[in-house]
Amino acid sequence: MRVLPLALLSTAISIGLSACGGSSSDSGEPIEVPQVESLKALSTTYMGAAVPAGYEDQFSNGIETRPELQDVVIQHFDQITAENIMKSAYIQPRQGDFTFQDADNLVDWAVDNNITVHAHALVWHSQMPSWMENYQGDWLTMMDTHVSTVADHFKGRVVSWDVVNEAFNDNDDNGYATYRDTDANSGGHGSPWYQNLGKDYIPEAFKMAHAADSGAELYYNDYNIEDDGAKLASVLRMADELLADDIPIDGIGFQMHVNYDWPSAQAIGTSFAKVVAKGLKVKVTELDIKMNPNGDRNTFTATMAEEQKIRYQEIIKAYYDNVPANLRGGITVWGVSDADSWIPHFTGHNDWPLLFNSSLEQKPAIEGVANELK
Repeated sequence: MRVLPLALLSTAISIGLSACGGSSSDSGEPIEVPQVESLKALSTTYMGAAVPAGYEDQFSNGIETRPELQDVVIQHFDQITAENIMKSAYIQPRQGDFTFQDADNLVDWAVDNNITVHAHALVWHSQMPSWMENYQGDWLTMMDTHVSTVADHFKGRVVSWDVVNEAFNDNDDNGYATYRDTDANSGGHGSPWYQNLGKDYIPEAFKMAHAADSGAELYYNDYNIEDDGAKLASVLRMADELLADDIPIDGIGFQMHVNYDWPSAQAIGTSFAKVVAKGLKVKVTELDIKMNPNGDRNTFTATMAEEQKIRYQEIIKAYYDNVPANLRGGITVWGVSDADSWIPHFTGHNDWPLLFNSSLEQKPAIEGVANELK
């Protein structure tokens, strides 16, 4: 096992760590600690996890300083995704200044430990550097420089990319979600890419990524598309347009930030099946399960742990039941330990969304996943 070089620790604890919802024994009830030997050994498709990693003086919960987290990842997962440090704000913080060192360290560690890398993300409206958001020149050339430089840099060391992330709003306009455009029309989260290039930025980004690394699988990635609603309809319509124009897209990434009670397993399965019908791969890219989405379940109980186990199990079953082996892009959970989850900070509530508690002990949820892996 190769250990990552130590990065400088920040004086501030990262958002994910400081916002953690506690351990899975908050209620005082005994909660089963399973002994699943290895998730990846049970899976014929990629079994992945997003991992935090240090970047200069940020993200002090990075895997490079935590050998115990490295051990869990090596034991259970054969793919990782960098939570943050391959996004544009960290890869090109200043125009023309590509800061690859921390991402290189993470990718090298993964490769040395026989772990593949799903890279995230080339083009996204969020976590852009300020110079890019406010760029005044030729946006197509600027995007080409970024996408081509980054994809070429990691060529041969990553197996896939989220090329475009979250291009659609959460609305329903006659059965379709609209493109994310201005802040006013997109809940304060508009897309500078769409504002400057229109929807053509999407096929252009895929062509650029493919030209730079023809061996990597290329995905469109989004959230709230697993409920078979308007946003999925728009993603499918976009996919049809890309395929008709011979744009090199390999699959659709379902982020799958779901609740313990939403959406239904049937809706999830139907959503997967609709992508399969296009001949595209289905990749679960960011799976976690909110157990306290409304802030009214502030203690993690043994009953909730069992509920979460069943929920993970039905999601994995829906994946295998609806996605044939040749179109399975893999399953990735968005984090390993509850201590590192983004959800408590985002919702303002305690939560326990992942497979391991804040002490890196297995939770019953891991058995739900293991029971359905094939």
